[in-house]
Amino acid sequence: MIDFLKQRKLRKQLKEYLHAARHARHMREDIADPKDIEALKAAEANLREIRDTGQGNVEKAVERLSAAADKVYPSVNTSGIRENVEVIIVALAAAMAIRAFFFQPFKIPTGSMQPTLNGITIKAQAEAGFMDRQPLKFVKWLFTGESYKEVRAKASGSIRSFQPGRDAYIVEIGGEPHKVPVYMVDRGWRPDGSLYYKKGDVICGAKVIAGDHILVNKMKYNFMRPERGDIAVFDTKNIEHSQVRADTFYIKRMVGLSGEKIQIQNGRIVADGKMVSEPPVFEKIATDPAYNGGHGNAGRLLDPDAFIQLADDQYLMMGDNTKPSMSLDGRFFGGVRREDFQGPAFFVYWPFRSHWGIVR
Repeated sequence: MIDFLKQRKLRKQLKEYLHAARHARHMREDIADPKDIEALKAAEANLREIRDTGQGNVEKAVERLSAAADKVYPSVNTSGIRENVEVIIVALAAAMAIRAFFFQPFKIPTGSMQPTLNGITIKAQAEAGFMDRQPLKFVKWLFTGESYKEVRAKASGSIRSFQPGRDAYIVEIGGEPHKVPVYMVDRGWRPDGSLYYKKGDVICGAKVIAGDHILVNKMKYNFMRPERGDIAVFDTKNIEHSQVRADTFYIKRMVGLSGEKIQIQNGRIVADGKMVSEPPVFEKIATDPAYNGGHGNAGRLLDPDAFIQLADDQYLMMGDNTKPSMSLDGRFFGGVRREDFQGPAFFVYWPFRSHWGIVR
């Protein structure tokens, strides 16, 4: 009985050796030296013969096979690297699959959803503090999303031009262009030469707090209808409005459902002639001063009698920050088609501030 078990274990081990050698040969057969390939085949045949007949020196045969396989497919100091590369590739593939079909991250750049969700915010800060120098600066940013940023003058001179760009303003000082992020621009700047900077002076400096980074459930709307009150991300590719970029994503709250006639009266959403009060967040938006006292009349809903009639596949999306200047939303560009939705936001995963956790 013991001999039988030993024989069985030996045959299993030899099978694994042969499988590894065959794999090495198949992986490198087209580029390895033909002599090395023939030597590996011979070593395989020798080991198979010992396995089948039970006669011969197994240890020497295995050493011969291992040496031949190493010549064809070297493993010294590289097997670990190959394994790590394979693990990384699999992990990346899994992450891409999750992103494509299940959950996708988005960041909120603007304040249109405040105070529910934060976009990039700025707080006055004259100069860098103790926590704004590396490596503490990185640690601070990693946990809080806060980072002190400044733009310094590349040359001496006055502001001579001030050109708005897609994500930044180009400010010319002393003949040198300076790229200043939109959220750091001083609205008091004038290109009239009244402000003079020396080379190295701080043009603008502030504490910049990253906007909330969220996860979106890309599966939900495949099985369930969108619901009023959902905070959802949608593609702008089919929105026709001069101020809306066609290659980006917006995040807004769903205030109007397909087929409804939507109006704004006395700061309240009215759907098909009935005031919307459910879910409770609509009551909060209408009464809490943090939300600017209700939905504001603007755009296509400027007049209380004006309305937007949604098609059967459209939904009306609006920002929680209801000041017209803060949210370019459905009041201006109308309904969003269902096919353009990525899904509802469900979790703020960074930064670790007051909004971290489930989106409500």
